[in-house]
Amino acid sequence: MKKWQIFGIIVFIIMLALFILLVVPITKDTGDKINILLLGVDARDLEHPGNTDSISIISIDKSTKKLSLLSIPRDTRVKIHGRGLDKINSAYPYGGLNVTINTVEEFLGIEIDYYLLVNFQEFKNIVDTIGGIYIDIDENESAKISQLNGAKGLTKLNGDQTLAYARFRFDSQGDVGRVIRHQKIIKAIIDEFLKPNNLAKAPSVLNQLNSNVHTNIPLLEITVLEKFFSGFNLDNSKTAIISGNWTTIDGIVYMIPNNQTKEQMITELELRD
Repeated sequence: MKKWQIFGIIVFIIMLALFILLVVPITKDTGDKINILLLGVDARDLEHPGNTDSISIISIDKSTKKLSLLSIPRDTRVKIHGRGLDKINSAYPYGGLNVTINTVEEFLGIEIDYYLLVNFQEFKNIVDTIGGIYIDIDENESAKISQLNGAKGLTKLNGDQTLAYARFRFDSQGDVGRVIRHQKIIKAIIDEFLKPNNLAKAPSVLNQLNSNVHTNIPLLEITVLEKFFSGFNLDNSKTAIISGNWTTIDGIVYMIPNNQTKEQMITELELRD
């Protein structure tokens, strides 16, 4: 699997998380917050572990139905139990889901209630199934992404164009800029998915994902979908990206996280009860 494909995975995971988790009765005592670890795996299939090159936490307030999204750059240097300091995306191939979850929990000081792990298969088909998404395109992106055909400003993208946008990495912000674009795609897909005409397409979208998803979220009937989404609030959602200083250690590039700003982000996004 090509590296750029991983960046579309997070989109699928969030759509699935919003659908599966929030429309079903919660049997686990998660407190006021539900934290879902979203992992996009760079592997041939779920039985052959690869690096988790998309790592995010989606946090949902059960009473207000507000959503927060925190992304962790794949090169973030963290402590991995039994391995020591290494890139966070190496936790999964080293120790599987349990080590990955523990690593994220210890790094952020939060509790992970559920996980969703997905391998990329049909990103552009998902976007096309919901009729495309709207993205605000800047001049640099317009000039350098040929698939956009010179479009600028708020533009409706199809699946192929969205993939090209997710692949793009040639800007002054490097990997951080790429994560920002992924978050824009996430919110755009959620916006489209919540429209009444797309809610009816949920079974079709989920069928495309079913064989490529590994999760501990309980699955029940689809019938309560519309009832839930009538109260979902995306307008006040918050997003953030773990930041720090980039450095090279023994020839390997890492991001050393800034613990002070990390704590500020966790507080502002209200990831803890």
